Amino acid sequence: MAETPEEERIQVHVSPELDYVYRDVVNIFVGAGDVVFEFGNRHRSMPEHVTISNRIVLSIANAYDLQSRLQQTLQDAQMKLQRQLQSRKKERE
Repeated sequence: MAETPEEERIQVHVSPELDYVYRDVVNIFVGAGDVVFEFGNRHRSMPEHVTISNRIVLSIANAYDLQSRLQQTLQDAQMKLQRQLQSRKKERE
């Protein structure tokens, strides 16, 4: 994570009991002072039905930060994948 002079250094603890969940539906609502993300799953036996399982509320500033970090991370991942594909192509030649 890039750090600006105004930011404090913090230590992050990740619990060994951290849950990983799969979600295939996302809704986003923007209000006057916050952004609400809802995550859920489509029912496999009834694809027209969705159950929302998680709701996360962020401030507008934190939502912009999330958007920026996600965009940068996805761009980095895409570049890495392209380099790997090019490397494999060269190996085959």
